Amino acid sequence: MNHLFWRHGIAVGLLLGFTLSGRETLAQRIPPPPGLPSPRLFVVQPNGGQAGKSVEITLTGIDLDNPQDLLFSHPGFSAELLPSEEPKPNSDQAKGKRRGMQRGGPPRESQRYRVTIPADAPLGTHDVRFVNKWGVSNPRAFVVGDLAETHETEPNNDVNEAQKVAIESTISGAIESQTDVDDFVFTGRKGQRVVISGLSSSIDSRLLLSLELRDASGKLLGSNHEYSGNDALLDVDLPADGDYLLRVSAFTYTQGDDEHFYRISITTAPWIDAVFPPVFEPGKSAEVTVYGRNLPGGRADSSAVVEGRTLETLRTTVKAPDDPQTLAYRGHLSPSAAGLDAFELRVKNDSGTSNPYRMTLAKAPVVLDQGKNDTFDTAQSIVPPCEIAGRIEARRDRDWYAFEAKKGDVLSIEGYAERIGSPIDLYFALRNAQTKQIMGEYDDIIEPNNNQARMQGRRQFYERTEDPGRIRFVAPSDGRYELLVSSREAPNQASPRGLYRVRITPEQPDFRLILMPASPDYPAGCVLRQGGEVEASVFVVRQDGFNGAITLSADQLPNGVSCRPQVVGTGERQGTLVLSASADAPAWTGTIKVKGTATINGQAVTRQARAATVTWPVQQQSNIPLISRLDHDFIFAVRDKAPFRLEAGLSELTLVQGEKASVPLKLTALRDDLKTGLQNVTTAVAIPNLNANASLPKPGEAKVEVSTTTNTPPGVHTLVWRGQAQVPFNKDPQAKQKPNVPVTISSTPVTLTIVPKELARLNLNPGNVSAKVGQTAELTVRVNRLFEYAGPFRVEVVLPDNVKGVQKAEGEIPAGQDETKLALKIDPDAQPGNRTNLAVRITAEFVEKHPTTQETKFSVNVNK
Repeated sequence: MNHLFWRHGIAVGLLLGFTLSGRETLAQRIPPPPGLPSPRLFVVQPNGGQAGKSVEITLTGIDLDNPQDLLFSHPGFSAELLPSEEPKPNSDQAKGKRRGMQRGGPPRESQRYRVTIPADAPLGTHDVRFVNKWGVSNPRAFVVGDLAETHETEPNNDVNEAQKVAIESTISGAIESQTDVDDFVFTGRKGQRVVISGLSSSIDSRLLLSLELRDASGKLLGSNHEYSGNDALLDVDLPADGDYLLRVSAFTYTQGDDEHFYRISITTAPWIDAVFPPVFEPGKSAEVTVYGRNLPGGRADSSAVVEGRTLETLRTTVKAPDDPQTLAYRGHLSPSAAGLDAFELRVKNDSGTSNPYRMTLAKAPVVLDQGKNDTFDTAQSIVPPCEIAGRIEARRDRDWYAFEAKKGDVLSIEGYAERIGSPIDLYFALRNAQTKQIMGEYDDIIEPNNNQARMQGRRQFYERTEDPGRIRFVAPSDGRYELLVSSREAPNQASPRGLYRVRITPEQPDFRLILMPASPDYPAGCVLRQGGEVEASVFVVRQDGFNGAITLSADQLPNGVSCRPQVVGTGERQGTLVLSASADAPAWTGTIKVKGTATINGQAVTRQARAATVTWPVQQQSNIPLISRLDHDFIFAVRDKAPFRLEAGLSELTLVQGEKASVPLKLTALRDDLKTGLQNVTTAVAIPNLNANASLPKPGEAKVEVSTTTNTPPGVHTLVWRGQAQVPFNKDPQAKQKPNVPVTISSTPVTLTIVPKELARLNLNPGNVSAKVGQTAELTVRVNRLFEYAGPFRVEVVLPDNVKGVQKAEGEIPAGQDETKLALKIDPDAQPGNRTNLAVRITAEFVEKHPTTQETKFSVNVNK
């Protein structure tokens, strides 16, 4: 797929408010879904501060009244509430606020705090959340740096109004209108290499940022936009002592308000553009080449050029963390990167510390691209299992690799570029060296279209990537196979940033979990009310064909909060996790840990869930994927009494495919003024071919029929019912008028086990046995396994009461195997003749305590 078409057509369109058709979709501010108050945070200005210093910040959003605290993702931050302060009437900030009001939606509220940043706070992006009477908000990025901080001050909309700033400083500001430009002037010395980095999408902004630098005469020295996402980067070698003008704007001059904020650093500190290799084996050290600007001890490399600027290189040794599931990176992480494990690299010079560069962790020994492999005749030999660390270092670069495989060998081949931060549009092709035929060419991961993605709930955590999807390669014969790796843009583009990673290993089934507030269209926090339940959405990144069930559990729960073990079923990519609060659970806000446990290759495997939230809203019921990102922690709040409690009358239910059963659901009103019940009661996660819709028009108990068909997928699932209640509410408890607002009520979870009618197709060879008196005949029992069942089968011969002269036989088909042989003994005094209606019975436990039994008939003919 054309890389620029995707970036400009959808990614930019979502942030600026346009779809591929050009239709404006986000120009009007989108109101939150109706319901009880829920703090929602949109803007934090300034959007960061210097470690060890204090900064006054303003938070803007919805339902920010009754403030209590700010919650940061790292300990040691303190926040002091300050009196509210309106912007000056004719300032750009006031204009931006008015422009936002013109875009519609509910009125925005602001709160001011003085934040003190601990001196030992890690540099990089932290999450900040607003905490109040109503709960906890979604996060916004708050960046801790080591440079002096400056806030944009109006007026600075023209050259003669340019705001004076210094090199080695960071500026927080916003493009408040379509035509707004922010001009800054700094003084530099001849020969200084000044790096100007502009953060936008990486700090949750909508802005498509553009930077321009001119000298005192107005000559353009450099410009940039979309260096990475909507962030911008430029650097110049200052040609003379004097003043330099930096202009900051929206690239297309199409939108602007307080949501289009930025963070600009002007510095001679280092900047890392790339590191080769970008992938490490956990716990191991390796020498790397760092490419960048102002590197400590770096040397200019004329072959390393990015957008016309020659980079420096630095050789250093890096040690990867021991934990192979590490995700220790204080930068922006999009949904497409959620399945990777990573850590960060920084370097430092006398001026300060570099940006964080994300290094990923390998699942096999790392092999480096040697460079002289541009044809299949010069293909670089590799030995799987391995991970190739490669790069598109020159235009028209095509890297060939060759490996040997035996007939029937199964290998996973997966390429990574966009997911590791590389700008290239990676693809690969596989060639059979014996036949000289291309066996396949592999490009973008194919995701469901928007309608299907919405039905699956994946638009809330949209993982689309331009990287090739994993292929499952089964070698058709012994021999040599060749792999071509390149970029669709290689004919025209190449730079040290054009890195890739290709994994070639036997299948390594695994998974990663993502936990989000159950808010499919809007940024939100997670609030649990006393006596009630709250759902969180769970997304599963399934790797290398892993299709098994995952049992969820929660740790570090506060007093009064519980979480039953719940299951994301076989093959499901989305589930739900329900937390419950007792009627007297104390108010609380904090972090919990959720983990998932699955059986892989007979071993229990546990993975910690990673947190995520929606960044910006879209219209409800639309087909637009949301912009979301990974967070540092999953945060939720316990607050005052829930309006209702919906309780299932049992916690476990087992049905054989095709069966049905009744489940009691009890709706209890926890307030005296609630007389009506729930509307549109459905299950939170749809299970194919299962019906469990309920009707609860008023408080009380109802029977819900849970019905399956023979096509309902077997396995363990979690049933959660969800409905809407109309609840009278006014923020002012003394108000006489309390209009109804819709409130989603979730039930306690039920673990549903669907037992299959059969776990295998059963075949006998021979189908009819012939044996002589006193001898033994061999009977081969074969199974064709179903539903990915890999466990053992107990095998036995069942004799009718009227069959004499044949002895019973027993055996087992071991786990992972497909046949066994039974010895049928004929008694020495058996009467000759045919015995019919004998049966071979196989028994297996698909899930514990739920055996599945199958039989097939055969006959035995006894001869003299």
